Amino acid sequence: MKLLITNDDGIQGEGLTPLVKRLKRISKKLTVLVPDRERSAISQAITLDKPIRMEKIKKDVYTIDGTPTDCVYMTMLGALDFKPDFIVSGINRGQNLGEDIIYSGTVAASIEACIGRIKTFAISIAGMEGNIYYDSAARIAFDLVKKLSGSDIPKGIYFNINVPNLPFNKIKGIKITRLSSRRYFDKLIKKKDPFDNSYFWLKSDKVQWKAEKGTDYYEVKRGYVSITPLHLDHTAYHFTEELKKIMNKR
Repeated sequence: MKLLITNDDGIQGEGLTPLVKRLKRISKKLTVLVPDRERSAISQAITLDKPIRMEKIKKDVYTIDGTPTDCVYMTMLGALDFKPDFIVSGINRGQNLGEDIIYSGTVAASIEACIGRIKTFAISIAGMEGNIYYDSAARIAFDLVKKLSGSDIPKGIYFNINVPNLPFNKIKGIKITRLSSRRYFDKLIKKKDPFDNSYFWLKSDKVQWKAEKGTDYYEVKRGYVSITPLHLDHTAYHFTEELKKIMNKR
């Protein structure tokens, strides 16, 4: 199996080495292509307005001065002279739960892989500070690549994985989940520079999650690995008939 690993934490991302170490055991060819710096919350941005420079760090490890989506798209266009059978994006430092997947560069890389009809998942660990158990997430990734690579995955399906920040033997199991919902209480801070021009900072004070049973947030907080199957087709099929009625009103 030929594997590509990418991320949005960049070449310095602490989750990269544990993931590579584990997945090398099941891959005849494993290649890393990641941004040269952190590109968190960049969503599915793709670079169109400037050249993208690639640097070889060592054998089978490359960086680009682009985005996670660029990494996957360039691979599919032949930048690395091989086509992966499976693409893993991660291990992201910090959870990617609920509506946050819209902003996540980690998840965006898997979306791009799915568009290219390559099996894929994004994996994150729900820890930001202190001791982060990346190896727990790496062991989960290893198991999932083995299971999913040999399975028939429908077209347009990709997976978002969140691992609780626990030692592997403390993780309670795996739950198949749906996306949760949250509300950010953000502030826009306005300041002036020395030339009296305005500039702004976005500051998040707190997040309020809806801890509903069966959601990714709920299960991760309980100590379970959350696997959420996602679909490229965003069409709200349940609303199409109602929308037709609305449009037919005179």
